[in-house]
Amino acid sequence: MKKLVCDRCGKELTEKEDIELALEGMNAWHAAVRARGAEPRGVFPCENYIRCGGEMELFDGKKKISLWR
Repeated sequence: MKKLVCDRCGKELTEKEDIELALEGMNAWHAAVRARGAEPRGVFPCENYIRCGGEMELFDGKKKISLWR
């Protein structure tokens, strides 16, 4: 089962539609982070990004899935 987990606060997204939407917007998020002079850590910003500053990482069960090319 794939899920997105915030690397800072631990919030999880497990709904298939939420994961697909985040993956579709991943390139835009990465471009925005790089435009600020940083490297993206995850797929998309956490829902609590303003408070925690975390990014959602993709996991398959307990193993982190690398999406970097």
